[in-house]
Amino acid sequence: MAFHVLGLARTLPFHSIGGLQSIGWDLFSEFVRSGVRVTLLTTEIPGRRGPFEEQGVQVVPIRGAAPERYSRQWWKGSAAYVRDEMRDPVDGVLSVSAAAAGLLDLRPGILRAPFLFQAHGTSWGEVVSKWRSGRITQWAKSSRNLLWMFKDAQLYRQFDHLVLVGDIIEEQFHSFPLNLMAGSIPRTVIRNGIDTRIFAANEERRREQRAALSWPQQAEVAVFIGRLHPQKGGIRAIEVFADYARVAPQARLLIVGGGEEEEALRAKAAGSGLAARIHFTGPVSRDRVPSLLAACDAMIFPTLRQEGLPMNVLEALACGVYPICSSTLRKAFDDRLPIRFASADDVPALSAHLAEALRIGNAGRSLLTPEYTLEYAAAAYLDLLRAGPRR
Repeated sequence: MAFHVLGLARTLPFHSIGGLQSIGWDLFSEFVRSGVRVTLLTTEIPGRRGPFEEQGVQVVPIRGAAPERYSRQWWKGSAAYVRDEMRDPVDGVLSVSAAAAGLLDLRPGILRAPFLFQAHGTSWGEVVSKWRSGRITQWAKSSRNLLWMFKDAQLYRQFDHLVLVGDIIEEQFHSFPLNLMAGSIPRTVIRNGIDTRIFAANEERRREQRAALSWPQQAEVAVFIGRLHPQKGGIRAIEVFADYARVAPQARLLIVGGGEEEEALRAKAAGSGLAARIHFTGPVSRDRVPSLLAACDAMIFPTLRQEGLPMNVLEALACGVYPICSSTLRKAFDDRLPIRFASADDVPALSAHLAEALRIGNAGRSLLTPEYTLEYAAAAYLDLLRAGPRR
């Protein structure tokens, strides 16, 4: 019988831009392509009834568990499903963040399998990021992260292995207070992987998207992509583009995604005097993202947050797009990746990097190293799961 992985994650956004949930989904789908059987427990999915099969993954939405968040019904429902309805043995459990916390009491009886905790970020990292923002509202929200920090400390030690999805997460776990919270639990860095069969440079897509936007094929196109949130740096991205575009009439900016800051970004674009050269897509389906990225030459991502490992940057690199990022992300990526960094407050420096990247243009090939591919990541996870539980 095929090796059986039980995965747990919040609602999977089959129709939206990626993020935490899509990272998990890509990984589970790759497991299936590797010959592994996957049962995925998730919260309710609006518009989808379950259980159902998607790309070979057996998806089980837990009835009554509110979408996109963990709740009492999620913890109770996921445990009840495993205890009362699962009939086949499980060889390994992969928890996206704390998703599998409700199953811990089923060890070592029903679930005699290794439990992996995928740490895509930390509550402590969120606290630091919110306090650095300088916004009173973010300071207030940090109290919730502090509460979760103490809950995380209890959870970490009940798992067999912590998988850290990026180098900056590893650094956090080597430092106070996370080094004390995690104790002696084994930790391994497995960087989030990109499916380079989907995210890839593509000249045909490039021509089609530029034609659809009524932009010249020879235009210099920059992109800002992701959730439009004040801490993601969208306002600064428009300022950087405006600084460069005033002396570059062929320059264009594509802003991909939706969110609470969209109205403010549109107002900023209108006030820049360059609104005709800035296009907002609004929320888009995830399957459209590779085509949009393929149409671009450079990415501007001057985030104000302490990010774990931003997938939008990796997806851009896979599509041959050169990223310009805030210097707070320098430790998040391998030095071999061709990313340019500058302080998020230094518009001239970011603009100079943008000019350099646009002069080069799209690389026409993936700029990722093998460690950032989905195939590599899936194999590394399976190695840990097959190693068995901690003794």
